[in-house]
Amino acid sequence: MAFENGEKLMVNLRAKFPTEILSSHEPVPKKVYLTIRRESIRPLAETIFRGLGARFNTIVGVDRRPTHGDFQTTHIFSLDSDQLFILLQSSIKADQPTIDSITSIIPGANWAEREIQDLLGIKFEGHGDPRRLALPDDWPENLHPLRKDFVYNFRPEPVEGKAPKPLDPPAKATVIPIGPFFPVLEEPAAFRVFVEGETVVGCDYRGFYNHRGIEKIADSVLTYNQIPFIAERI
Repeated sequence: MAFENGEKLMVNLRAKFPTEILSSHEPVPKKVYLTIRRESIRPLAETIFRGLGARFNTIVGVDRRPTHGDFQTTHIFSLDSDQLFILLQSSIKADQPTIDSITSIIPGANWAEREIQDLLGIKFEGHGDPRRLALPDDWPENLHPLRKDFVYNFRPEPVEGKAPKPLDPPAKATVIPIGPFFPVLEEPAAFRVFVEGETVVGCDYRGFYNHRGIEKIADSVLTYNQIPFIAERI
């Protein structure tokens, strides 16, 4: 389905979800913002992804507790042929930071959801693999570095006895370990490749070993001009 502009897209989606969409606006051409009920993210994402053929881009999480008393997630999609962006914004309760996972519909949302879970503590209900992604395994539970009340230079004591939880390979597969240090890898990363004969049937990944916390520094102590200066040197 082709849309000439954002207004036609908003009319189409509001007709399908009259109670689920709380508000909509297009602050700049071709960028449509939809404020939705938190419970409606899965059917809306499915309609946009499968029904309209949009491309999933990413999910952005924000700690808005100091200003709005909540967290917010923004699921970003794009209709490339129409050059339209669709942003689904949900308010997440501060005392119950949960929202449904969309990985059963869009497997590519896996990392985005796990990263927000690590760094902001927003749980994605129904996620098939909620293991840690960005944080080290010995990082303390219930401590999320991109929350506003986390001090940028605080270094918690590591939790003893914690280790990565590997995925089980398929029943007939052989596991080939690669990394975390390997000559052709630019940074440390661990791959457990599942193979049957010469066919790769799956893989388990653990990376982010060199996660430097630039997001937290940028969010707290760097100026607008300092952020790109340091980011371009990583």
